[in-house]
Amino acid sequence: MIPPFTAAVPDDEIATVLAAAEQIMRAGRLVLGAHTEVLETTVAVMAGTRYAIAVNSGSTALEIIYKTVDVQGRTVLMPTNTNYATAAAALAAGAQVQLYDAGLYPDLADLERRLTGDVSAVVVVHIGGYITPDLPQIMQLCEAAGVALIEDAAHAHGSTFGDRPAGGFGYAAAFSLFATKVVTTGEGGVITTDDPDLDRLARIYRNQGHDGDGRHVVWGGSWRMTELGAVLGSAQFDHFDRDLIQRRAVIDRYITDLSGIGLEFPVPHGQVSGHKCIALLNYGIERDHLRDKVSAVGVELARGVYEQPLHRQPVFGGLNIGDSFPAANDFADRHICLPLWRGMTDDIVDRVIKIIRTSVAEAGHKLP
Repeated sequence: MIPPFTAAVPDDEIATVLAAAEQIMRAGRLVLGAHTEVLETTVAVMAGTRYAIAVNSGSTALEIIYKTVDVQGRTVLMPTNTNYATAAAALAAGAQVQLYDAGLYPDLADLERRLTGDVSAVVVVHIGGYITPDLPQIMQLCEAAGVALIEDAAHAHGSTFGDRPAGGFGYAAAFSLFATKVVTTGEGGVITTDDPDLDRLARIYRNQGHDGDGRHVVWGGSWRMTELGAVLGSAQFDHFDRDLIQRRAVIDRYITDLSGIGLEFPVPHGQVSGHKCIALLNYGIERDHLRDKVSAVGVELARGVYEQPLHRQPVFGGLNIGDSFPAANDFADRHICLPLWRGMTDDIVDRVIKIIRTSVAEAGHKLP
């Protein structure tokens, strides 16, 4: 069975991490050490920002950003098509969350309609590592309204809009380093920003609100990244550019060989991270039926991003879930994610393409 994803760690990275782990344990410095600093420097370079702050999860990265914007009692706009954490972190920071419509990309008109005077921040989510072509207009809208633009870049390590990398378009960005991401520390996250005050405050928030002089000055948490996690992430960054190119090559093969057989692929407006390869099924192709067909012959398709948007989630019943979200509903019901990971061989890609083509054809759709 070909899985949707596997965290393929090559032997040289394993050796690097094990050697560093021994050094860390012998030194006895398990948090906030040199390896965390190395990872932060590397991520800042990737995002093109002055600062990067490592924390224990992407969710924490978002919550700290929201806290520094002082969203308490004010509205944060975010797409209904996103992960639980995007909204949960804002609510934990005291925000009033309002959803706007979005499929893979934001519905710009709906976002603009909701950008009223009580909004303190707008969140844009780079779903699957794809950056919306409307990002320049969204930046202009936020600047004109005087509100912070926050990137949920959980999927977007190495993604670009043109030549400009994800992570540096707005006030701040949050990257996830969870186990399924293109770079992982097991659990972990990183904030990127050019704002020196955010850099200073984030380091206080992640360390129980401690200012370094014996005073707890804000309501922070135990949100530090471990040195062992930082080593794991840094080892993957040693091969990051190579892996980025390889994942993009797999996506391009899927686009070339599977477009026009009942699947429609988004056109990247720059580099994509390769966190997901997303395709929309033509109307009339039943997704669960297709999943069953490909599974029967050896390919497992992952769940989507996301098949249940926030307005369908029971836990968010207090939000504006009664509004109409046609773009989100359409995307949630029609998209699939094809198998993709670093180190994926040509033979595996060939098998996936053959199985998808055959399965779609058997569903009654004519091949080109």
